[in-house]
Amino acid sequence: MAFDKKYQNYGVIKIENGSVRLYESQINYLTLNTSGGTPVAANWAGENVIVTMADGKVRKYSLQQTYTTH
Repeated sequence: MAFDKKYQNYGVIKIENGSVRLYESQINYLTLNTSGGTPVAANWAGENVIVTMADGKVRKYSLQQTYTTH
């Protein structure tokens, strides 16, 4: 599975207060589960979101709470 296309089409990702938010519109967003780490950068990579953590680990999110660490 992958994120709903509306998030990717809108294309806005913000890091606020230690969480990653994927926006579908100006006011509606989905928050990624980043527990256990502090995100410092995030971007789209196809249908996935790549999040770089403060400790140097890189997470590839395919769903809101589903990721692999690289």
